Amino acid sequence: MDLKLIFLVILGVVSIVYLITLFFKAGILQCILKGCLVPLILAVYLSGANTILLTIILALVFGWLGDIFLLKISNLLCFRLGLASFLLGHILYIVTMITYAQPFNIIVLIISIIVAIGYGIISFKMVQPSPDMRIPVIAYETILLAMAIFALQLFLAQGGKFGALVFAGSLFFVASDTMLAFATFRKKALNVPVMITYIAAQLLIILGFVAK
Repeated sequence: MDLKLIFLVILGVVSIVYLITLFFKAGILQCILKGCLVPLILAVYLSGANTILLTIILALVFGWLGDIFLLKISNLLCFRLGLASFLLGHILYIVTMITYAQPFNIIVLIISIIVAIGYGIISFKMVQPSPDMRIPVIAYETILLAMAIFALQLFLAQGGKFGALVFAGSLFFVASDTMLAFATFRKKALNVPVMITYIAAQLLIILGFVAK
């Protein structure tokens, strides 16, 4: 049996059980399962990719660190460390995407930047971060949307399954992180949709690079 498929099945089972624990607030089990998600996605990548990219591995490592820090999201230091970890992960994804996104489609690039600025302003007003977190949130949002922009460029340059999966994953990341920020600063319970879109984001990007 294909090793990549085995890890995908295990990831699917762990993800479902984890999402169930979110409903029941299953404490330590919930924490353990969350800590297993990204390592399983990394296993999918390592077992399925023809070419292993260090930047992709490091992006997942920082994503895993972000998951661990955000287990204590109510702690401001942990939240900031989690934000920084995911920020570095997104930057590593951007660095990787740029390699495959050239030549850039300038017209689409300009349009997507305009759309991203509009989305950023709207989402920032919806999230309403605390004064001490406004600059970190703006910086994070800028990098997040930049990743989606370069993912679109990668899709236009590469096409096919590779480009489509990476671009779709970047959009899920935008959705997930926007909901997470909204839930954090507006005190809304969005754990399940945040994690569904987050798992989809990481997995789709990785499957894209597996398919390249």
